Amino acid sequence: MIIGVDIDGVLCNLNGYVKKYFKKYLQKNNVPYKLNKPKEYFYEQFSVDEKYEYGFWREASFHYAKNVVMKNQADVVTKKLHKQGHKIIIVTSRLYATEDSDYGKKVKALVLNWLKKNNIYYDEIFFCNEKIRKISVIKEQKIDIMIEDSVRNINELSAVIPVLVFKNPSNRKTKGENKIIVNGWRDIYNYITEKSKK
Repeated sequence: MIIGVDIDGVLCNLNGYVKKYFKKYLQKNNVPYKLNKPKEYFYEQFSVDEKYEYGFWREASFHYAKNVVMKNQADVVTKKLHKQGHKIIIVTSRLYATEDSDYGKKVKALVLNWLKKNNIYYDEIFFCNEKIRKISVIKEQKIDIMIEDSVRNINELSAVIPVLVFKNPSNRKTKGENKIIVNGWRDIYNYITEKSKK
């Protein structure tokens, strides 16, 4: 089986990082905020203008790429799936990683270093943006199943292949025949192992 894997929110704890550091960024810049229920976009969750989320990521991208915490068992399960004979392709839309600049090249290098440091197994990696879309990579690489957490991506990709929805507070209501909710990497391993037997 060819397995597509997102990074942010799937291999690493995006929500935990933002919850801690976005609040500090807003306070440092004297931006009033009000926490709402979890939303797809963090600026909506904090009730601030979209520009502050872009400003935050421009400032925090290097720190995030170095220090974000790996999701529990991501390293163990990617290795186990590889040993079972599955091909693992990372398909990420990491902000700025496709930017043709020294900044963008550093973001990309830090992502690759983070994967190596955390012993995440993968066969190939594709960095996506508005022009290089995830759906295109999935079709071109003949990916059989995708592990994703973004509602927007889940809805688009599940029209083409099954999507294992890595549950977080903003995507709990994601439903559909081609969407399977998972609570973590142990669930992912069990689902793919059982599916492979069939």
